[in-house]
Amino acid sequence: MSATVQPTLLTIGIDGLSSPSAVIDVYAASTIREAMSTIRLIGFDLVVVGLDRPEIDVWEIMHRVLTAWPQQRWLVASSSLTQEEEILARSLGAALVLDSVPDETWLAEFASSLRRREPEAVISPLASSVVLQGDWRPVEA
Repeated sequence: MSATVQPTLLTIGIDGLSSPSAVIDVYAASTIREAMSTIRLIGFDLVVVGLDRPEIDVWEIMHRVLTAWPQQRWLVASSSLTQEEEILARSLGAALVLDSVPDETWLAEFASSLRRREPEAVISPLASSVVLQGDWRPVEA
């Protein structure tokens, strides 16, 4: 029996999507410090950024997050996104730019699909019982 792990989501600058549900675990950050310390503790499948809260500088937060974790997948969801902000989001590597915040079921499916796309790390260590032997002779001078 395989246990399904719920996707984890970090929201920054999003209102209305801040509590865990039956399909997704949701965490929220409103400062650089909160975002950085939360990501250090929890590996997120997806970061969802919005512009609902003008007091939060989401671009500075994402710049810092992506500097520390360049592989972090993220998207922007906002109905008030300007063309310049969309260009900035895409230049910072946003996976998607949406004009509204999707429901939690869609976010859970999208985050799960990102997890399935990750390459599996296959490490085949050297066998510990292998002993390399060589033909050696002392060199006479």
